[in-house]
Amino acid sequence: MTQFQPSDIQEFLEAADSYLKSSFKLVIIGGAAAALAYKASKTTTDIDTANRLPEELQHAFDAATKKTGLAIPVSMAGIFDPPYCYEDRLQQYDQINLKFLKVYVPEQHDLALMKLVRGYENDIQTICEIHENMPFCFETLIERFLTEMTQVIGNSNTIKMNFLLAISELFGDELADQAEELTKNWRARQDSNL
Repeated sequence: MTQFQPSDIQEFLEAADSYLKSSFKLVIIGGAAAALAYKASKTTTDIDTANRLPEELQHAFDAATKKTGLAIPVSMAGIFDPPYCYEDRLQQYDQINLKFLKVYVPEQHDLALMKLVRGYENDIQTICEIHENMPFCFETLIERFLTEMTQVIGNSNTIKMNFLLAISELFGDELADQAEELTKNWRARQDSNL
């Protein structure tokens, strides 16, 4: 699969914008958001979105592919597990000059939590790289994990272990031990009702 740099994504979005006649909101999540907004160096194979793509916007992306030669797949993510209130904290990405396309990305703690649910090694690496560029707040990650991530789909123990592994990588073993204690009963009530 073709890998795309942040500069490729920017060029592609600018080209798509030039074909639009009215405003559209695009919420970019995943690796493309990490690369664009949080300076993660990892390339991406696509642009995942949290919102549906109207026909006019899809046509603009098709035209942008022809204009730039960048065949970047753009589609709504089939499954993603964001914190409950992530939409209230979306950040507008304004590092490129767009007239009609309004691009938003999750706030960095929300993006980290979304990637931690999956917990692949490259997700943890991306989160660590974001932390090097823009340090995360331990308390914010813990609070959102405890209060806004109880709805995620998957094995509770695996999700919690992914979270604790990331905390250890980001903040060290001492805070990981503290996080383990704080998350001891995470989702216990929800799981007991299943």
